[in-house]
Amino acid sequence: MLKKYSHILFDLDGTIYNTEYAYTMALFDVVKRIDPNTHETYESLTRFMGSSAKDTNKELHYSEDEFEKLSEEWADNVKKYADKIKPFDGVMGVIKHLKEKGLKLGIITSRARVIGGRENLFASPLPVELTPYFEISISASDVKNPKPAPDSILKYMEMTGAKRDEILFIGDTQSDITCAKEAGVDFGLAVWGTRLERSVKVAHYFLNPWDIVGAIFTYDNLNYQFYKWAKEIQAIGQIGLTYCQNVFDIERFERLREIAASMVATMTEEPLEKVKAAICMDKGYITPKIDTRAAVFNAEGQILLVKEAKNSKWSMPGGWCDESESIFSNTIKEVREEAGMVVSPYKFVAMLDKSKWNKSSQPFHILAAFTICKEGDGQFSKNSETLERRFFSLDEIPVEDLRLGTTTIEQIKLCFDAYKTEHWVPVID
Repeated sequence: MLKKYSHILFDLDGTIYNTEYAYTMALFDVVKRIDPNTHETYESLTRFMGSSAKDTNKELHYSEDEFEKLSEEWADNVKKYADKIKPFDGVMGVIKHLKEKGLKLGIITSRARVIGGRENLFASPLPVELTPYFEISISASDVKNPKPAPDSILKYMEMTGAKRDEILFIGDTQSDITCAKEAGVDFGLAVWGTRLERSVKVAHYFLNPWDIVGAIFTYDNLNYQFYKWAKEIQAIGQIGLTYCQNVFDIERFERLREIAASMVATMTEEPLEKVKAAICMDKGYITPKIDTRAAVFNAEGQILLVKEAKNSKWSMPGGWCDESESIFSNTIKEVREEAGMVVSPYKFVAMLDKSKWNKSSQPFHILAAFTICKEGDGQFSKNSETLERRFFSLDEIPVEDLRLGTTTIEQIKLCFDAYKTEHWVPVID
């Protein structure tokens, strides 16, 4: 699996941590003390999320001479709302996964290292729980011009030797976007934490932290690229045959399908006629195929995998979505057939582009739907598809024996996170 980026930079507040309530209420307390009749409200003060303390002080027209004192008061107020500060759902799991995959992780934050002459321990630029994953944290105190200026990212590049095209910066505010743009690096918007009301043009939009994984990793080796070209050539040929009336153009579109089939047959060492049958079975306008996968969890929080008969590899139960089935009904059917269990789907996890997540040699484009299911009744018997069913905890997953065309460790981790998260936002490629 290849990496599109090797350095991932995170903003802290509004991206890793949900600090909006604590920070804004702490500021509101300061503003109300200074002016009990202020027209500022909690909602109006949320505009300062992502701003440095100095920029906030300046916009509120407070005296520069009082800056240190007011900053210290704000920091003390934050402590009153400490129980409201928590990482966003799914973020810590993704950070841990990125670190395990060898990514270099850094923090670019508007937090200050020193407030009121004291070290900022409570709202630290590098919280203790993040120290196992992040080696570098650049705060507003570390550069002459903090965000939205590019200085923080440029300093990170100077410290690490990272190049612009190796960096992805993830944040939630316009200040973060401007910082990335001025530094010349790609930006990903943390939609789960942003308060931006207008659409913005950025490299990536992340509805869920696990969307980050799909943007970074790909099986984009030479074989994958040839598969991609073959699929595109096949699609052009099929769509052309659907609408074309000219006899000469029909011959050309038929030839395109033959070329696509030959490319796939060469790469897979499958008989050409077999590949042609697979590629040419669809008629009309070509669309992606749907694969359904069930993440079945038992009462102990373990996930169900089945061992496939044709290769002795482990996979989440699932398969092609049949013509007459919905995603949920097909998921139930596949688990019953492969694992001998009647399950109840209750949470949609993701609709993933398998070309981004899986190592597959299928000659068509596939979207995979993942659903959390409750364990049900039923006895397992060996059958033509599966040899065994078994529940695994996350640290017991047989990573080396997974069938990567259907199930990767990243997808399993994604399902574990969805299972543990009450209000899950589906990942949609």
